[in-house]
Amino acid sequence: MPKEKQKEKEIALPRQLNRWPAKQHMRILVAILFVVFFASSPAFAQSAGNKDSAPDTPDRKALNGFGGHLIVVEDPRGFIREWMKPETPKINPAKEVKRGDSIGAFVLFAGCKPDSHDICKSEVDYTVYRPDGTVFVERKSLPLWDLQAPPAPIIQLGKAILAFKLGPNDGDGVYRVKARVSDLNANVTLELETEFRLK
Repeated sequence: MPKEKQKEKEIALPRQLNRWPAKQHMRILVAILFVVFFASSPAFAQSAGNKDSAPDTPDRKALNGFGGHLIVVEDPRGFIREWMKPETPKINPAKEVKRGDSIGAFVLFAGCKPDSHDICKSEVDYTVYRPDGTVFVERKSLPLWDLQAPPAPIIQLGKAILAFKLGPNDGDGVYRVKARVSDLNANVTLELETEFRLK
């Protein structure tokens, strides 16, 4: 079977942000980057390797066979290029970031339940909180995967990626990132959380 050509859409500001004044664009540059992946291509999936189940952590959980892992990285496009390599990707979660850095929140998942047509239907809600607890950005019901379900041992990079930058008016401190990941076919939801520091 010939390999499908992978496509990547340009980052585009959501419609509601396009109505904001230019000054606001500079203060909060938020974009949803939808990357079209194909389950038939091994370049966008990685083997789970060790089949032993790891204990749940705030950023990585599993329930009834469905697992998710929330990661935040600098240079989202660079991370995607790393993930496409045939060897096991090097994942370096962002712990400290600088203003103006490109930041991306991703969800890796496995074990999505297929429907009668072998399609996985999963969604993710992203929320980023400022150090004072207020919401920096929130996006709901993004399609994490709506294609052929990857085999259960395979770790898949989700389609919905939250890409953003922090500007000069954003406060120093720890930013919390939450992802509510749902396998709609299995009626399973995972609450994932991680954080990074703006310095």
